[in-house]
Amino acid sequence: MSQDLELALRYRMEGDLVVLMQDAVMAAAAPGWCERLAEVPLYVMKEDLQARGLSSGIGMELDMPGLIRLIAEHGSPQTWGG
Repeated sequence: MSQDLELALRYRMEGDLVVLMQDAVMAAAAPGWCERLAEVPLYVMKEDLQARGLSSGIGMELDMPGLIRLIAEHGSPQTWGG
């Protein structure tokens, strides 16, 4: 996860949003990543946080209908990682 997120942040362009899902939501609860992600427009999938018993320290929690709206507003996402 950390290498994929590192790569995504490196290639992120001004105005790009970041959505953390599946195991990547663990970064939203990790102190080291919270610092690095604080300045990034960030969304974290609520269902994935709940499935892992986590709460997000940063970003906005997003449900599936919210993700669909975000994609409709901003276009197809670029995915990183497996």
